[in-house]
Amino acid sequence: MKRKKVYLIPCSGIGKPIGTVSRNTVYEAISKRPDDSDTMCLALLTSGDSDAMERIKNNYCITLDGCAKHCARKNIEVSGKTVDKSYMILKFAASNPDKKPAGLIDIGEGGRALSETISDVIIKDIDELVKNDNKESNNEKIKSKSELQTI
Repeated sequence: MKRKKVYLIPCSGIGKPIGTVSRNTVYEAISKRPDDSDTMCLALLTSGDSDAMERIKNNYCITLDGCAKHCARKNIEVSGKTVDKSYMILKFAASNPDKKPAGLIDIGEGGRALSETISDVIIKDIDELVKNDNKESNNEKIKSKSELQTI
């Protein structure tokens, strides 16, 4: 059985510093868990790309939305997938007022610190989802072995 990955889907948030924080958070988390996580362009899901939709349906998914429109989460749900975890970046920003993004292109030290804070939470989620997947995979192997022994 192929091991599942955790897809991290950030909002596009083009033109908004919080969208840049969302994307930076995803890149930060993936750099720390490259074997267990990946991302894809939200536009692929929005356009209904069949390969993207298939990957999302067959793996875990965490969304990171920048605003109340929840574009990342909604596009995952439209694909028929239930999101495993969903986060609102603005909530992290509100609870970390000392970690404020400076601008759109360069979010500055505060924005990078906010990205790191959020990525620490996401990494724990990745580890938990992968751990649960490994348990399910091991249970299937044990079940398969016991079925073989009864034949």
